[in-house]
Amino acid sequence: MSSPPTPTLPVWGARFARLVQESFDFLGSQSDRKNEHLVVRAIPRSDGRHRVVYRYGVLGEMLPFDVIEDFRDILARGRSVLDIAMFDAVTRQASPPLTARQERSTYFPIAATEADWNSLAGQPYMKALTADQLKNLEKLQPFVTGSGTLSEFAKVHNDDKHQAPLRLAVVPDAEFVMIFDHLFPPPASAGECWVDWVAPLAPVENGKDFVEYRSTEVIAGAAVEDVPVALAVEVSSGWRDVQHFLWEVLEFISRATAVLHDGDMKLADALRDYFAFRRDELEAFRKMLVEHDAASEAQWLTSRGGSAVPHDVDGIHLHPMATRPGVPVHSFAATVDWPALLSGDDLTPSSAKLVPWLQVERSNRPD
Repeated sequence: MSSPPTPTLPVWGARFARLVQESFDFLGSQSDRKNEHLVVRAIPRSDGRHRVVYRYGVLGEMLPFDVIEDFRDILARGRSVLDIAMFDAVTRQASPPLTARQERSTYFPIAATEADWNSLAGQPYMKALTADQLKNLEKLQPFVTGSGTLSEFAKVHNDDKHQAPLRLAVVPDAEFVMIFDHLFPPPASAGECWVDWVAPLAPVENGKDFVEYRSTEVIAGAAVEDVPVALAVEVSSGWRDVQHFLWEVLEFISRATAVLHDGDMKLADALRDYFAFRRDELEAFRKMLVEHDAASEAQWLTSRGGSAVPHDVDGIHLHPMATRPGVPVHSFAATVDWPALLSGDDLTPSSAKLVPWLQVERSNRPD
């Protein structure tokens, strides 16, 4: 049985496919790097009988230079896909054709306010779009969806290109709060206790105080605690989790390009369903750890098997590989002298194997 012909990709199609693959490879490599190369621990220091102050203890390289450059390339590729898709659509549809000056002024609009959108919609190149295309693009705009990610995506990329390099950092992972299970008395004791975070909570820095634990009861002992961390990008409002940032950007680009091309939302819906599944998975993991919720634990274990992951949509196969762990187990961390580490000692990270977070394949096989 012969295979059906491969559909003709739009002019921006190959770049978009690379963007998707590159984004998930990036997220996967960062997850793997954290597991294999980086350990962040909370090192306790007694401050009286009722107070313990924790400092960061960092083992490994937190942010290699290539990570910033790779992320910058992803954002630039995403912006390029949007602009080329817009140029392709309007130059195909414009009647009469756009002038050379109008073509040079063509780019994909991202509007934070309705006034911004109305101004953009009046541009000559925008008038080349159909009424349905304009309506559907408007529905995706930040002032309609309420998503600040898209405005930040445009701003971060533009600032990086023209003003100042974007900033990435390792920060405490807001999805997986610390669990103080090596304190005596533990948080579940009868006495009152307080956990006070340094505000604003800055990026991880070796030896820096970041949280204190106070109790009405005498704290007889405290041990080293794991600190779950995440890669974050600096935006106007502070630090934003890179994983969720990219998820939202990818879904937006897939929808926007579909509006400009043929209106087919199958890939966008597949990405939406996959990201929703992963968010549910992360929430189940958090509840399993923090609330000891049995149903969440069952959900987490099922999802780790991959049986419920949405994965096959119209010849596009999404293969889940690795997920971001909450409190990872580090095989080389047990023998580390953490107090000595805070004075400057370090351990050379072992070599890592790249494990993609998600592999994207296009199949020509018949159903």
